[in-house]
Amino acid sequence: MLRVSTMKIISVIFLFILLISYRSSGWHIIGGELYYTCTGFSNYEITLKVYRDCNSTTPFDHPAIIGIYNSSGLQVQLLSINFPGANYINADLSDPCIQMPPGVCVEQAVYKTTVNLSPIAGGYNLAYQRCCRNNTIVNIIDPENTGATFTAHIPQTTSACNSSPRFNNYPPIVICVDKPLIFDHSATDPDGDSLVYSLCTPYQGANAVDPIPIPPPPPYDPIIWQPPYNVNNQIGGSPAMNIDPVTGLLTGFPTDLGQYVVGVCVKEYRDGIYLGEDIRDFQFNMTTCNALIQADFTAQNVISLNDTLLICGSNTVNFTNESFGSNDYFWDFGVPGISSDISTEKNPIYTFPDTGVYHVMLTASPGIICGDTTFRYVEIRKGVTSDFSFVSECAETPIEFADASIPIDGILSSWHWDFGDGTSDETPNPSHSFTNAGTYNVALTVYNNYGCVSTIMKPIIIFSLPVINAGPDTFVCDLDSVTLHAEGGVAYQWTPDYNISDPFTAEPLVAPDVTTVYSITVTTDNGCIDTDSVTVMITDTVVATTINDTLICEGEFVNLFVNNGLFYQWTPDSYLSNSAISNPVATPLQSITYFVTSYIGSCFDEDTVTITVLDKPEVNAGDDVTINQGESVQLNATGEGILSWSPSDNLSNSNIANPIANPLNTMNYTIQVTGNNGCVSFDSVTVNVTHFHLIIVPNAFTPNGDGLNDNFQFFTKGIKEIVSVQIFNRWGQLVYGINGNEEGWNGLFNGEASEMGTYIYRIHGISYDEGIIAQKGSVILLR
Repeated sequence: MLRVSTMKIISVIFLFILLISYRSSGWHIIGGELYYTCTGFSNYEITLKVYRDCNSTTPFDHPAIIGIYNSSGLQVQLLSINFPGANYINADLSDPCIQMPPGVCVEQAVYKTTVNLSPIAGGYNLAYQRCCRNNTIVNIIDPENTGATFTAHIPQTTSACNSSPRFNNYPPIVICVDKPLIFDHSATDPDGDSLVYSLCTPYQGANAVDPIPIPPPPPYDPIIWQPPYNVNNQIGGSPAMNIDPVTGLLTGFPTDLGQYVVGVCVKEYRDGIYLGEDIRDFQFNMTTCNALIQADFTAQNVISLNDTLLICGSNTVNFTNESFGSNDYFWDFGVPGISSDISTEKNPIYTFPDTGVYHVMLTASPGIICGDTTFRYVEIRKGVTSDFSFVSECAETPIEFADASIPIDGILSSWHWDFGDGTSDETPNPSHSFTNAGTYNVALTVYNNYGCVSTIMKPIIIFSLPVINAGPDTFVCDLDSVTLHAEGGVAYQWTPDYNISDPFTAEPLVAPDVTTVYSITVTTDNGCIDTDSVTVMITDTVVATTINDTLICEGEFVNLFVNNGLFYQWTPDSYLSNSAISNPVATPLQSITYFVTSYIGSCFDEDTVTITVLDKPEVNAGDDVTINQGESVQLNATGEGILSWSPSDNLSNSNIANPIANPLNTMNYTIQVTGNNGCVSFDSVTVNVTHFHLIIVPNAFTPNGDGLNDNFQFFTKGIKEIVSVQIFNRWGQLVYGINGNEEGWNGLFNGEASEMGTYIYRIHGISYDEGIIAQKGSVILLR
């Protein structure tokens, strides 16, 4: 099958990058030229053509500024030309295979004005500058910061004034790589002067910082070519681009994708005397002209999607066209000996005359050089019909599955069974057992030697086995009988038929005189069968053995136990969880003796056990109390025996009845008392802790030496530490300051008695929670 070439892939990538670059900046100049026409009496019509990409977010210059300078570089005039409007330059798409790069579009603005310039020595130089060029240009250095300068020269004349030449045609926007470039780049001179053409280097001008400057006088810097490009190798290729100096025919053979700056000059001569030149600065976009057309197809109901399309069960094929880049198609279905097996539909339906292999051709865009053709083999087969048979059975019973598939042509080559229970098989006639009852969907997939496939699914019902339980092995006393038990079926059979009342009932009575294993076979209404057995053992004596006498504390329990029996009876039944089992739980409130009888049929035996209930010691932890953080309290518990408090945190002694407790937060204390008999009692008390943080300060003190209230002192509640005490007089002077709360201020400052009046105090402390406590207030000093 024909595929897209590497060049096509590269072209797609280039075109995508080109589109992104066009749309990523505000203003990209593509080219332009400047020329003039003398209208008589030293009047000139000035024409400026500016070309840029269409996707600019910045408008054309409004106005465009053209500078006019004399031969000494002095400014003569500045022309300001309003924006005249723009028009689009259409791309030449005459080549049917050309791919227009996405987003490539050129706008042209033609500015015109008239100016009167009297003849002067050396003539006039005209210039226009604009920045910047596309950053994807590959043949100059730093194109994104490189602008353009368009110039014209009005020569010194002593007779009729001159008109400059102007180019006839705008170069094509898009150029095909790997194809000859031929373009008429000739110009026309209104005066009929002789013209000579050449490739030249365009001027740069302006920059990204100042993209629309007032043009300076000449000289102007040329653009800098990016090696290996130069004035004689502007776009690469072989042969390199060249221009005929006489005719202006531009020729070449470009080979590289990209955007290129191109410069073409036309020099003007009159009677062999050089008058000036016109420089056209423009941009070529090189693209591939092999259109992205790819032919591809498949078909409906295809078994295989390789290069050969396998169709089974029908000679009629619905073709699906998966081509792209084309709307014109030609099909040849490859039937030997006929020419009518063709179609031009996009998605044709064709009926082949017989089974076999056909070489089908699809051409997308037939008749053009860039079209694409692909071939596929289409194999037509009659197919295969799948089927199988089985007989439903019980769970855990092998079921034979029989393949009944029919190959319409060819032979059966492989089988795949899916039993619907997570298992499978690859053999033609498998045997399979289902573990559980239920309905399962069994699927069979068969293939013939051509690859045709068919699948069929059938439900199968698996019947349940009987739920049988003959019970645990048992004893029977000599000469006694016991009733056996089975269930879950419609038919029963016990074996051996030995000392049994009825071997065909669910609950027969048996009275063996020796140990006997009885087997039971149970059959359901679906014919499913299962078996179980029970052993009946013979004994002529029973020995009842229970636990030893035991001591428990009041409120505790004990697990009783007796063995060697089938049935049991405990008396009295007081405080027992169940008086008819071998292992009841006893929770007596007082000492008691239990009698237990173990039975096997008519055989029995007795045993006894005494449970002595010990008194617990009395204990009282006392009433709950409340203290403030930092305070302590004495606990007062009562109880005889060994005492122990828990937790022991913040207790002076955890092994006495009345320890001192000073918790910083509310705490529940539990006291344990162990009596002389080993029984343990518990009680608890809660010490509630409040979190008041107070500094209690008097409102006055009298430092008069009478021994009463002579010092400034304060009291605290919930304060772990006083950090500082400061007292200030009414002037803000510190008269007393200490770290901590010592004896207090005695009213002296520097050894002298302070005057009566109001003083300000500041006290800082730390709480037991490590918080900062600050208090500010006033106190009156009296004498």
